[in-house]
Amino acid sequence: MSKRRDRRGWQLNNSADQARDVYSRGNPRDHADHVRNNQNGHGPRTKSEPEVFYCPELSLVLPKKYHATPAQERAQVDGSLLEGGGQILRVSAALSCILAQPIHVTKIRACRPKPGLSAQHLSGLRLVAIACEGDLIGGMLRSTDIMLTPGCVRSGEFHVDTKGAGSVALLIQTILPCLLFGPDKSSLLLKGGTDADFAPPIDYFTQTFLHYAQLFGVRADVPHVRRGFNPRGGGEVKLNIEPLRILSPVKITERGEITQVIVTVYLCGSLPSSLGERCLHTAEQIIKRRFSATKVPVKARLCKNDEAFGNGWGLRISAETAGGCLLTSCGNGNPKISPERLASDTAERVIKDIDEGGCVDSYMQDQLIILMGLASGVPQVRSGPLPLHTKTAIHLLESLTTAQFTVTKDPNPAPGEQSYVIECRGIALENAYLTQSNSCPNNIA
Repeated sequence: MSKRRDRRGWQLNNSADQARDVYSRGNPRDHADHVRNNQNGHGPRTKSEPEVFYCPELSLVLPKKYHATPAQERAQVDGSLLEGGGQILRVSAALSCILAQPIHVTKIRACRPKPGLSAQHLSGLRLVAIACEGDLIGGMLRSTDIMLTPGCVRSGEFHVDTKGAGSVALLIQTILPCLLFGPDKSSLLLKGGTDADFAPPIDYFTQTFLHYAQLFGVRADVPHVRRGFNPRGGGEVKLNIEPLRILSPVKITERGEITQVIVTVYLCGSLPSSLGERCLHTAEQIIKRRFSATKVPVKARLCKNDEAFGNGWGLRISAETAGGCLLTSCGNGNPKISPERLASDTAERVIKDIDEGGCVDSYMQDQLIILMGLASGVPQVRSGPLPLHTKTAIHLLESLTTAQFTVTKDPNPAPGEQSYVIECRGIALENAYLTQSNSCPNNIA
């Protein structure tokens, strides 16, 4: 296979080595048959598939329904490029909804052990289809090919149940940008895994993502969380999202000194306190050794949480800075990993992010890319080296919009630092509902 590269020289092909970053390589599978969903985004659903539904009695006043016309060219998205996983679906589906841009995504998760849509991805796609009154083709488990034709972004109350431990945080990543450009406030009740494998825990969304998203003008809150863990799920999150007129340009380039580090271990269910105490003690000692010279205060706390479905536990380490930055690393408890090992791995990740000199941690980079691309002005974010997820998000924004990103290495880094400045000339997308007379946007941005 020839190596495809973008204008920066980034290799676009999802090679075996790239696929092994998180997963072992699998064989691509193709599904020729598609099932056309009804206008609510549903297709035939088995007991193992997720449930997504919209409550019409709680809906707000909606404008006249608009559908993308056949004259609008359907954007083609290769689901095997770069990161080659669910992130491509999340970003492309959100942009399709926001911009009224029909999309066709092929080779979905082609290099994963189980190619195609999992219940987690299917939940997100169906939710987006409902939120934009769209038509979803290929919305079934293990499908490697989907087409989404969006209509109008709608507001109201949405319920989603992944019927398992599908990540609630990843559902939020998919739908939040869409509802920012809706006509009114929306509320979501999301059921699944709040602390799932290969996904950010809900604490990362509430404590770290929202910290940065608010700088763009995002107004959202999470008034209710009931934790749910692998493999049963059972978690529940209530999320409220306010629409905005336009995303503000942000400049997150001055980190300042680390002012304090907060180490939090949470225990749920009937797990013994000794489990959390061992993890907390190990993480606290590693962080204190790293900052022994500067004597940065380290706060450690053990939280017992009875508002959970089943047993589970986890660790969150957050470093606060004088410049208002927040660098976070999280780890989920696992019977196969000792509390000491979990503490060590999680602490070393946040220390690495701190030492690289960025203003955001490595997990936050890619989550901010879509906000930067849609924002006005020229947002800037200083980060560490770009992981594959960040490169994938940038590639999708430049492919599906007119946003232009530049990535510049710091020419004068401090000793040991490897920082970069990600700069974007955003498309300055305005919420047509709030800038016009409650009309559905009918032009592609």
